[in-house]
Amino acid sequence: MKKIRTYLGVLLICLSCEEHISTTQHLSVIVDLTDVQNNPPNANDVLSYVSRGHPSDGLAINLRYVSETRYTPKYRFVLQESEVGWLSNEDTQRRKRKKLLQQFTDTLKGNQLQESKRSEIFRLVCDELISLSEKEGSKQLILFSDLKEHSFFSVYQKRDVANLLYQRDAVKRQFLSKVNLPEDLSGIKLHIVYNPNLEEDTVFTAMIGLYRAILECRGVELFISNEKKVML
Repeated sequence: MKKIRTYLGVLLICLSCEEHISTTQHLSVIVDLTDVQNNPPNANDVLSYVSRGHPSDGLAINLRYVSETRYTPKYRFVLQESEVGWLSNEDTQRRKRKKLLQQFTDTLKGNQLQESKRSEIFRLVCDELISLSEKEGSKQLILFSDLKEHSFFSVYQKRDVANLLYQRDAVKRQFLSKVNLPEDLSGIKLHIVYNPNLEEDTVFTAMIGLYRAILECRGVELFISNEKKVML
């Protein structure tokens, strides 16, 4: 009887393992390095958005930087999903995940602030949203930026700022004319991480309103964060 109970216990554990369906977390990270006054995020700031999940789950991280154009290099870190149940090797998967996160950390540390005459933010964000919309699994875009667009629209031009504050619909149409966004971006979470000072608050808030008007109607969940997360 004792052997039967032991066998049944092992069988139940195996069956519970087989029930898990592996999935992949997709995390796109955009870092704005165009203003030397901004503090770049450290690895913990970014990786706090990565959930632990099941050992067999995959992880895909895209890393891009705001610069003068949207055609910036893309760093991609990918951990494939692994087998579940009898064929699984959780220790190997954990070692691969640890190595991937270390590679991401080293890459993030290796890029320095470079003040730029232009800041191509919105179209870069849209590129990543379109890419995420084609993925399966959890999808997040983390944007570390002051949202000081300085491209086809510029927060440094008084006329553009006036339009942003008092003619938002016209500015919304201007922004939408520069991209080809799909109507359905549901399932994507966009986190904008920045802590504006008093002087920046009005324009930053207006830019947030613009992003909401363009993206939330397409299903994007938008979050504003100025907190530092602590990983345990």
